[in-house]
Amino acid sequence: MINGYITESLEGRDIKIKLVGFKKGLFYTLRAEQGLVLYSGAEISSSSASQEIKPIIVIQDINVTPDLHSLLELTPRLNFSGQINHGTINGTITEEQRGMALHIDGENIQINGLPIIEKIGVYGDGNLMFNFQRNHRKGEIIFSIDNAMLKGALTGISALPLHSFRNVKGLLTIGDASIAVNSLTLEGKGIYSRIKGLIRESNFDGNIEIMMDSSFELYPTLKSLLAQYKVSEGFYVIPYVHKI
Repeated sequence: MINGYITESLEGRDIKIKLVGFKKGLFYTLRAEQGLVLYSGAEISSSSASQEIKPIIVIQDINVTPDLHSLLELTPRLNFSGQINHGTINGTITEEQRGMALHIDGENIQINGLPIIEKIGVYGDGNLMFNFQRNHRKGEIIFSIDNAMLKGALTGISALPLHSFRNVKGLLTIGDASIAVNSLTLEGKGIYSRIKGLIRESNFDGNIEIMMDSSFELYPTLKSLLAQYKVSEGFYVIPYVHKI
C-alpha cells in the first residue's frame, strides 16, 4: 500500500517510478535500496528496467518514516530521505483534499555522471542544490549549480562553450503535459546566458539569450559565430528547438 502511495505521488505524465528492494525496517520505518526515476510513457518491467528506458535519476538508500501524528489529523504524511550521487535529499509526501503534495530538498549532489544532466549534453563537475514542490499535479523546481566546471556544449549549440560558466541557476514550472523553463541562467566572466522555453512531448522549443562583453576570453570568436543572431552590441538571441 505504501509502495503504491509513494509511486502515485511521484509519478507524472511521462515519469515512472520503480522502487527496488522495498522492505520494512525497525518499528514503522521502511527502506528501499534504490528508487529509479524513468522518463518514458512505456510500461516498466516488474523485474528490471528496459535497456531502452534508462533512469534519469537513481536514488540510493531510501528511508521512509510515516508521521503518526498526521494520521490523527487525517492528513497522512510520509517523511523520506536518500542519497543521489554523493548528495542528500529530504522530503515529505502529504495527502490533501485535492490530491498529493510533494516537497523535496536536495544538496551537495555531484553533477558528474548524473543522467538527467547529461541527457541535455552537460558534463563536468559542480554541486547541485534544488527545491522541488508539487501540489495537485502542478509543480515548481528551483535549482543551482555552484563551483561549476562544465565541459562540452549544449546539444545542437556548439557555439555556446559551457566551460566558460561557473554558476547555473534555474526555475522550472511543471504541469500535466508540459514543463515551462521560466529561466535557466548561466554566468561566467564577461558572459551571461539565459534559456527560456517550453518542453512538451519531449521537445524543447524556446530561445537562448547571450550577453557578453570584451572581458570574455572568447569574445572575438563568439562574436563572429553569433553574428546572424545579433540583436544589439553584445546581445544575441538564438532560437532553440531540441529533442529531449
